[in-house]
Amino acid sequence: MKFSRPAKKSLILILVKRAVFFLLALCLITVFLYVIGTSQGFMDITQIILLRLSTIFAIFLAIGAAYGAILDASMVIRSKRSQYAGGTVVYLLLVVLGGIIAALAAFIIVLSGGNIP
Repeated sequence: MKFSRPAKKSLILILVKRAVFFLLALCLITVFLYVIGTSQGFMDITQIILLRLSTIFAIFLAIGAAYGAILDASMVIRSKRSQYAGGTVVYLLLVVLGGIIAALAAFIIVLSGGNIP
């Protein structure tokens, strides 16, 4: 019995996927630390730094996920395989999640008056 190998993915697809999930982890960790810090009484400057970091990570997450969605959509069109369609949907959801987190973090920064350096 001969086993067939799965189709090889290009290096750029693998790198984008890993980078996006790394940025997602960083974004979720900073949001988690902000939420924990709110209840534990972190200093205000620490909270502002965490919010700024989560804004930066969320923007990079949205940009990377948009690039990944474009790559996966082009693979669906080019190779006529639907195996990349699920990845496109996941990337689009991550774009929305990154945008929401960035908008909320920026809104909280402005509300707290911490936008002034």
